[in-house]
Amino acid sequence: MKRNKITYKVTNDEEHAAILKKVDVLMRISEANTTREQRQHIRAMGEALMAYEQSIYEIPEPSTLEGILERQMYEMRMKHQDLAQMLGISQEELEMIMWEDKRAEIELLNVIREKLDISAEVISNYIQKL
Repeated sequence: MKRNKITYKVTNDEEHAAILKKVDVLMRISEANTTREQRQHIRAMGEALMAYEQSIYEIPEPSTLEGILERQMYEMRMKHQDLAQMLGISQEELEMIMWEDKRAEIELLNVIREKLDISAEVISNYIQKL
């Protein structure tokens, strides 16, 4: 039997605070002691909280290569090592680029632009800083 997807909707600050308290209570239980249904509720509440927060708080688009890479990792739920592997570089090299200890070479910028669908304008701005 197929279960219905658990969903929540947050439309105001009071609902936000109430759901945040529910999540806090569930998060205090260790993962080993939570049921599958409790984990589904945590995820659904988290998604509702995030959707509400995104609707009321304006988050500017990152304008730097480093900021864009961070956002992409977040959106794709990737770690540094996953993104580095996707780009064909070492994790250390990626981190040096992200922390601005090293500049990305043109070849890598092309790979980043293609694989992450980053605009040529952002790449151009990055190159101008070189």
